[in-house]
Amino acid sequence: MTFDAGTWWLLTVIVTTVVGLVGFLFGRSVFRQLDENRADIKEVRENYTPRTDHQKDLEAVRREMKEMRTEMRTEIQAMSADVKDIKENGIRREEFLQSQLKLENKLDRLMEFMMKQGGN
Repeated sequence: MTFDAGTWWLLTVIVTTVVGLVGFLFGRSVFRQLDENRADIKEVRENYTPRTDHQKDLEAVRREMKEMRTEMRTEIQAMSADVKDIKENGIRREEFLQSQLKLENKLDRLMEFMMKQGGN
């Protein structure tokens, strides 16, 4: 199969068009991404501040956190001491109920004794 000059010309135009179209689409996507990146960088430059501007604030927050940790430790130690005191000096529910039952039994016996004495 032989190609004449017109066929080669047509093939060259088609290949050139395809290569140009691919190059255009690739360039468009690359430049669009670059434009988006430039816009993002511009936004960062306009809206964000460097860390050094907030260093005093960060130090104040760290100081407050340290104070809070110290206060929490003190509170926890106080609560632990309170719990220990309650365990040593408090009575359990069962012990309270037993003592109440003994007291009721004594009162019942006293009432019976008084009823017997009052009846005679």
